[in-house]
Amino acid sequence: MVMSAPDQSPDEDRILIAAIARCNNVVLARVSSARGVHEITPLDAFQEVMIGDGFIDVPLDKDGVLRRIRFVTAKPQREGGLELLPSFALELARVYLNLDFVFDFSGTDYFLLGSKDRHIRLPYPDLLVNYAGDYTAFDVISFADAANNTFDPALVQGRLVLVGSTLSSEKDFFTTPLSRFRVEASTLTGRFAAMEMGVQGSDEPGVACHAHAVENILGQNFLRHLTGLPVALLCLACSVAGLLFYLPRLNWVYGIAILLVNLVFLAAVSSIALTRWSVRIDSFPLILTSLLQFVGGVILQNVFGHKQTAMITSMFGKYVSSGVVKELIKGDITTTLEGQRATLTILFSDLRGFTAISEKLGARDTALLLNTYFDTMIPLVFAQDGTLDKLMGDAIMAFFGAPVEVTGHPAKGAATALNMISELKILKQRCDLKGMADLEVGIGLNSGEVTVGNLGSHDFMNYTIVGDAVNLASRLEGLNKIYGTAILLSQFIVQELDDRFVIRDLDRVRVKGKQTAVNIYELVGWRSTITDTTRAGLDLFEQGLVAYRHQEWNEAEQLFNQVLDKLPGDGPTRLYLARIDRMRANPPGPCWDGISTFNHK
Repeated sequence: MVMSAPDQSPDEDRILIAAIARCNNVVLARVSSARGVHEITPLDAFQEVMIGDGFIDVPLDKDGVLRRIRFVTAKPQREGGLELLPSFALELARVYLNLDFVFDFSGTDYFLLGSKDRHIRLPYPDLLVNYAGDYTAFDVISFADAANNTFDPALVQGRLVLVGSTLSSEKDFFTTPLSRFRVEASTLTGRFAAMEMGVQGSDEPGVACHAHAVENILGQNFLRHLTGLPVALLCLACSVAGLLFYLPRLNWVYGIAILLVNLVFLAAVSSIALTRWSVRIDSFPLILTSLLQFVGGVILQNVFGHKQTAMITSMFGKYVSSGVVKELIKGDITTTLEGQRATLTILFSDLRGFTAISEKLGARDTALLLNTYFDTMIPLVFAQDGTLDKLMGDAIMAFFGAPVEVTGHPAKGAATALNMISELKILKQRCDLKGMADLEVGIGLNSGEVTVGNLGSHDFMNYTIVGDAVNLASRLEGLNKIYGTAILLSQFIVQELDDRFVIRDLDRVRVKGKQTAVNIYELVGWRSTITDTTRAGLDLFEQGLVAYRHQEWNEAEQLFNQVLDKLPGDGPTRLYLARIDRMRANPPGPCWDGISTFNHK
């Protein structure tokens, strides 16, 4: 409200001028010419009695929001030089604090108002208004109450009073950062339904904006603008956090989710800093950093992801199923290529007499026969989550439990062995390739601790396993030829199998390279497919084995012969009948431990 024109009633002006002179504490408003408009000042009569004035025109940001108020403006003088004019808010605060009209602009981001002994420090060049809310944050007295003297005098005693219009016709309203996003209050509570204040929409009356500025100056609760080095450090922290957590796990789904979390987090931090500590964070660099992390992560994923995919495919594509390779690429399962100790199940298989078979065939027929055999067997390994270690001529070496940890890998190895035997029978019936009908396979299975990883030289690496458990599985495969069996198991895998499998105790052996004897067993088949005749034969074999170990040769021989009645041609039974003949000829004596020692592979 600028007293720039006389009232229609000169008496009204005289009364007001007299009141201002009597109080001697009134600061009036003016409009500066800083924005190219004509300067508007109070009438001379008012200037004679006021103790100060300040400009009320305010700069708006490009989006039309009132965020800042200038402290001073410079007015050129006719005789040369500049006159500093204070803003209305600054002049009110200066008069209220009784400070000298002296400025010290020696600081880079602040200036001092007042004398050396008594002054206040203010941000330079302008005030970023720290809005405490809307105009209702202040005590409001209507014009009618003031004119009728119906207000509480305690509301104004010793306090600054700003007089201004809130009538919509005056159009003295501004959009503030708070009012810009405020839902119109009348739609929620109807509290402004009465029009005595005349406030429209959610914009703030100009007088309230100046009141917020005065409150900031007196309370020294300025909004500090966090820029420069602190923001750079926050950007660096975001980048480091991205490198440690964000980028290594980046894909489209996680990337967008983490980006949204980052943006919400930045918004929350900015809001808390603003409301609790009056710190305004320049969030654009932080948001830009998050966006660049996302975009950069996607680019890196595309660039380096293909290399990782190629590496995993080349490393494991020949050893495990395509499904496992896809899970490794996606990161759903993890593994390490470095050598580590792990308990696995090892499978060795070898074709019986294949050397003699291949000598009868040409190179082409031999290759075709082997390829057909491997095309059938290798998928059976993959079907049980197994890993193909290597092919050695006509032999297959595989293991279960790595690179993917598999629960119950002994059972998966046993199931693979049984499936290989049954599939070979089907293949021999359906395939008429030369030599196919003569194929027989022996399989050795063992579970134990091995070293697994990417092993080899700098020029050649292979994902493989080594250890005594591997050697024992290989020895068991070879013993099938002696016992006339198809699948031999060690005691270490048998103790991990469930009752779905039918197991036959065969012997206690000491294989080449091992000093400790090991119990070996035959994997006969699935319990669900075993006939009553086979079950009866296995029971008789168990009784015969007990008699044999007690050196009761006659009883053992009788029982084993009964086994052959049930299981004609049974290899282990024929082996023990031959052993009984040798034992009779050369009795082992009372200290015999029943261990069979093999000094060949």
